[in-house]
Amino acid sequence: MRASSLKAQAELCRRHFYEFVRLFWPIIIPEKPIYNWHIPYLCAELQTLAEQASERLSKHHDIIINIPPGTTKSTLCTLLFPAWCWTLDPTLRIITGSYSGELATEHSVKTRDVLRSDLYKKLFPEIELKTDQNSKTYYENTMGGSRMATSVGGTVTGKHAHIIIVDDPLNPKMAASETERKTANDWLDKTLSTRKVDKAITPTILIMQRLHEDDCTGHWLAKQKQKLKHICLPAELSSLVKPHSLRLKYKQGLLDKERLNRSVLQEAKVDLGSYGYAGQFEQSPAPEEGGLLKKNWFKLTNTVPDNVTWNFCIDPAYTASDYNDATALLAYSVQNNQWVIREVEAVRMEFPELLKYIVTFCKKNGYSSSSRIYIEPKASGKSLVQALKRETTLNVLEDKSPVTDKVARVQNISAIVEAGRVELLQGTWNDDFLKEVCHFPNAKHDDRVDCLVMALQKAPKGRRVIMK
Repeated sequence: MRASSLKAQAELCRRHFYEFVRLFWPIIIPEKPIYNWHIPYLCAELQTLAEQASERLSKHHDIIINIPPGTTKSTLCTLLFPAWCWTLDPTLRIITGSYSGELATEHSVKTRDVLRSDLYKKLFPEIELKTDQNSKTYYENTMGGSRMATSVGGTVTGKHAHIIIVDDPLNPKMAASETERKTANDWLDKTLSTRKVDKAITPTILIMQRLHEDDCTGHWLAKQKQKLKHICLPAELSSLVKPHSLRLKYKQGLLDKERLNRSVLQEAKVDLGSYGYAGQFEQSPAPEEGGLLKKNWFKLTNTVPDNVTWNFCIDPAYTASDYNDATALLAYSVQNNQWVIREVEAVRMEFPELLKYIVTFCKKNGYSSSSRIYIEPKASGKSLVQALKRETTLNVLEDKSPVTDKVARVQNISAIVEAGRVELLQGTWNDDFLKEVCHFPNAKHDDRVDCLVMALQKAPKGRRVIMK
């Protein structure tokens, strides 16, 4: 190839990350590429971030990309993008991370394969790897740029980046673990956030499937993080597509009608189950219709039944923090094996304020001398009973301690709901309640679920405490 042709090809690649992807794809991927519309779209988004970083301009935003497996996400974002960034600015320092060291290393090695390829050397001869800083997980070029690969929870001591890429911070098999989610979220917040050359300049790119309401995507969105762009591309057209304008790109209701056609998606549904498919392909923490408890199993009513006793379930927590669990309060009646739930609330209050609110909640929801208030008997519940005894005249029962885990308890009451024996009095609380119970066990909080279980189990008789 003539020098002029090489120069023109190199310039085309520098100007367009998508052209770089097309040219270097065969270096690391043996299969013939299918360039669905989302590939040039994501290339353009990544290119914008890199151009800002290379000019040391304030970033427009960090970015979240939620997209199904098998859509070239890692090839674009973690394998080819770092190699292209150096064609734009070989002084860029990049940190990449994944849920496991093995996966992070694999990504790093494939990027290095691109950098070592004859084609890359011909087009970009000025970019050379240093021989004394050239391991699988960390390498530098002779112009000051570097690429470091690490895993979630790993240390990044002494390194700072112009661009940070986090690809699959959670193992789908471990996403149900609160410990694993907290480790990943804390790593993003407390470790990687301190590894930026300049917080105003360094963008973070988070690529993953939705696995839980409190996964890294949910965590960032809940924080209402400033300068954040959310790209959500479920396999099938839905209201979750973001930006909304991309819905017009879907063909036959599919993100990629070639690689993720109906047959492929049906097989994934069978292999992964409803929750796995929802998270990895629909980009929803739980199936749209619900999981263990489905939305259409609950009936709505405008009629408040007469001549019934209203009872109450409380799952207490003493905090005003939005991140921690709330105190859930539920008012219900049961008659002829039919339940009516009058109201459910989740409130975050310190202990003195909570005591007063319990009285208010019970009285506004039909409390009478026949009513009973069942309180979950954890440590905070015991102290709550004691305080209510001193300060109110409410009738309180300490519920029995559960003997199975939460999932088993929800499974035990699911038949009652499925049979249509639970009605919800229509109110502004309905949507939040249904979202939590239908996303369980992938909901960020499950306090209202606990109250529902207590009510449907018809809290067993315990020692009646009549408050004076």
